[in-house]
Amino acid sequence: MKVVFLACLFAFVSTHRRYYDVLPIDMLALAKKPEELNKFMDCLLDRGRCNDAYIGYRVYTPQSVRESCKRCTTDQKIFVYLFLETLKRLLPKSYHEFRHKYDPHNEYFDDLEAVVYKYKFEPCQ
Repeated sequence: MKVVFLACLFAFVSTHRRYYDVLPIDMLALAKKPEELNKFMDCLLDRGRCNDAYIGYRVYTPQSVRESCKRCTTDQKIFVYLFLETLKRLLPKSYHEFRHKYDPHNEYFDDLEAVVYKYKFEPCQ
């Protein structure tokens, strides 16, 4: 009986990690590769297949948006900031599609942006 309880407890704890477990993506490098950026967007918007690096982002994005990136590491918050700014600048239509897909009723996105914009920085060119 104790073994079953411990197994259930471990399963519960492992599904409620403090941070998101995703492969890091260099957003600045991705922004310089329009074809790859479009593949990433196709994954996130369910328009195309996800590779191993992108699938975690599609899995965790709904929760991340709803919770204003509460479980994001500092690096992940910087990534989200750079991601949103890149979309606004390079793919404004995809930005609006992304925003509508993950927040169709405009309940969460402003809070998410307020949180990640605290991590704003101007990258070296």
